[in-house]
Amino acid sequence: MNDRAALHFKIRTRMVFVFFILCFCFIAVRAYHMQVLERGKSLTVAQNQYYARRINLAPPRGTIYDSKARVLAVSMRVNSLYAQPDKIDNKGAVAAKLAPILGKDAGEIAGLLSSPKPFVWLQRKITPLQQERIEALHLAGVDFIPESRRFYPNFDLGSHIIGFVGMDSQGLEGLEGAYEKYLKTANNYVVLERDALGRWIYIPEREKGMNAPHNLHLTLDLRIQYIAERELRREVIEQKAAGGMAVVMEPATGKILALAVQPSFNPNLFEEYGPARWRNRAVTDSFEPGSVMKVFLLAAVLKEGITKENDVIFCENGAQTIQGHTIHDVSPHGWLSMRDIIRYSSNIGSYKVGKKLGAERYYRYLDAFGFTETTGIDLLGEIAGKIHSPASWSPVDLAIISFGQGVSVTSLQLITALSCIANGGNLMKPYLVERITDEEGKVVAEFSPQVRRSVLSQEICRRITSVMKEVVASGTGMRGRIPGYEVAGKTATAQKIDLTTGKYAKDKTVASFMGFLPADDPRVAILVVVDEPRNSPYGGATATPVFKRIAEELMRYMGVPPTGEDFSKKLILAQLPRIKKQRESRSKTASRQGMPDLRGLSMRKALAQLEGEKVQIRLAGSGLLVNQRPNPGDALKEGSEVFLRFSPPR
Repeated sequence: MNDRAALHFKIRTRMVFVFFILCFCFIAVRAYHMQVLERGKSLTVAQNQYYARRINLAPPRGTIYDSKARVLAVSMRVNSLYAQPDKIDNKGAVAAKLAPILGKDAGEIAGLLSSPKPFVWLQRKITPLQQERIEALHLAGVDFIPESRRFYPNFDLGSHIIGFVGMDSQGLEGLEGAYEKYLKTANNYVVLERDALGRWIYIPEREKGMNAPHNLHLTLDLRIQYIAERELRREVIEQKAAGGMAVVMEPATGKILALAVQPSFNPNLFEEYGPARWRNRAVTDSFEPGSVMKVFLLAAVLKEGITKENDVIFCENGAQTIQGHTIHDVSPHGWLSMRDIIRYSSNIGSYKVGKKLGAERYYRYLDAFGFTETTGIDLLGEIAGKIHSPASWSPVDLAIISFGQGVSVTSLQLITALSCIANGGNLMKPYLVERITDEEGKVVAEFSPQVRRSVLSQEICRRITSVMKEVVASGTGMRGRIPGYEVAGKTATAQKIDLTTGKYAKDKTVASFMGFLPADDPRVAILVVVDEPRNSPYGGATATPVFKRIAEELMRYMGVPPTGEDFSKKLILAQLPRIKKQRESRSKTASRQGMPDLRGLSMRKALAQLEGEKVQIRLAGSGLLVNQRPNPGDALKEGSEVFLRFSPPR
C-alpha cells in the first residue's frame, strides 16, 4: 500500500470513529433528555403501551356487635358491574338492555360505553337479582368484579352511633369512622395491563397492611336502644317536634347502653339523607339546658355548706327584677325551702342561692362536673358546649345561669354529670366500645371504666338524691313516677334563642327530663330531650313520660324487681339489716387488717368502702362484685392497684 492509500485509510478510519463518537454522544444526550428531563412524559408513553390504571375495590371490614353479640354491622360479598367499551359493538343496544335493570337512563349508560377508556364502572355493588338478570343477557364486554358491601341489618336502629361507610369502604361517620384503623383491611385493587398482543388483562393486587379486620364489641344493648328509639320517636311525632335525644348510661361505669337521636336515617341508604340527618346531635350539638342545671347548683351549695336542704328563701311571689330584667317562676311562691326550690323548680329561689354561691365558685363546680370540656367519648365530632368565664358574668348572667339559661351543654355532658351524682361522686368517662377482637376471637384491646375525677362525697350525693326523689314523688316530675321503684329526677323547660331577633323565643323551647333508678342503688341513668315540642312546651309534660316508659321497660328487661312485690322479696328485705350488719362488721374487721371483703356488693357500695383509700381502682363488668384483688385482709399500700370485677346476679 502506497503512502497515499495509507493516508486515505487513516482519514476514513478517523471519520468513522468520529461518526460513531458523535452518534454515541447524540444517543447519550437523547437518553438523558428522555430519562431525566422528560421522565414523566416517557413513563406515560410507556405505560400507555401496556398499563391502563389501578382500579380500587372495596375491601371487607370488621363486624360490629352489641353487648349481647348481636350483629350491628357486617360486610357482605357482592359484585360490581363494569364494561370494556372496545369489546362492545352495538353500544346503544347494550345500553337499552341494561338501563331498566340498573334503573338508569339509557343515554347515560351509552355515554359510558362510548368512553375511550379500556375500563368503566357501570354500577358498583349491584344486587343479586340485578346480577342474575344481566347474566341472562350474555353481553360481550360486560362483566362483574367481586367487592365488599357494608350492611346494617337493623336499618336505622343505632344509626347515629354506628355510622356508615363510603363506596370504597372507608368509615365516614360514627364508630365506623372513629375505629377505622381497626375495622378496615388493606385495600384490594385491580391493575389493567396489556399483553404482548395488546389485549387487556386484569391483575388483582393488594396493598400492604392488616390482612384481616378486627371486630368491635360495644357496650350498647340493642334491646335498650330499640326501646329508647321507639319511645323517643313516638313523642317527637306526637309533639310535632323538631327532634329529640335519649341517652341511657350505666352510672357506675360510664357505659352507654343506648343513644337515640330523632330524626334518624338508614345507613344502608345514607346518601338519600343530608348531613343534618347524619349528625349525632347528642355529641355535636349543644343547647341551653334549663332547670336540670339546678341539680348541680344544689350540689355546689351543699358541698360548700352555703345552705341546707331545709333552709328557707323568699321567692318574691313569682317575679323579681334584676338590673331592669324581670325573671319569673311558672307558679308564684313565697317562702320555699331549698328542697322545695328544686321540687317546684323556682327560678327566683335558684338565683338567690346562686348569688350566695357566687360566680367564681359556681363556675368551678360546673367545670368539675365536666361542662367546660368534652367527655372523651369514642365518637367523632364531640364539642364541649359553652360557658363563659365567670369574670364576664353580670348579675343578670348569674341569675339566668343559676336556672340553666345563658349556658350551652351537650346531652352527653348532662348524662355524665348526672351519673356522677348517681354513682356517689365519681365523674366517669363515657364509652361505647368494650373490647376489640381479631378474626379468631382473641382480644386485641379492652376498655374498662375510667374515673376522670372525684367531684362529690357519698354523703352529698345521698342528700342530692333525696331532694331529686321528691321532685318525682310530689314535684314537677310526678309523671315520671314508677310503681315499685324510687326515681330521682329533674325536669327542665328552656327557652330557645330566636336567631333572627337574638332574643328568647316565646314559642320555642327545649323540654327535658333526667333521672336515675332505683334511686338509692341506680342501675341506669336516663336523659330525654325533646326539641321544640308544639303541643306542650314543658319538660314535665313532654320529656318525663318518655323517661317513664323507657325506665319501666328497662327495669323488667334488666331483671330489677320492684320493692315489696312478693313474699320472697319481703323476706329478703327483712333480712337486709342483718346482712348489712354482717357485711359492715366484716368490712370493718378487714379494714383494720387491710383490704376489705367486698364480694357480693354493688359497684357503688364497693367504691364507698374504699373511699379515702389512696389506691388506683380498676373496674370491670357490672352488677355485683365477684372477684377482687388484693384479696380480703391483704395489705393496702398507698398508690397500689385495686382490681374489682363485677357480674350481673343470676
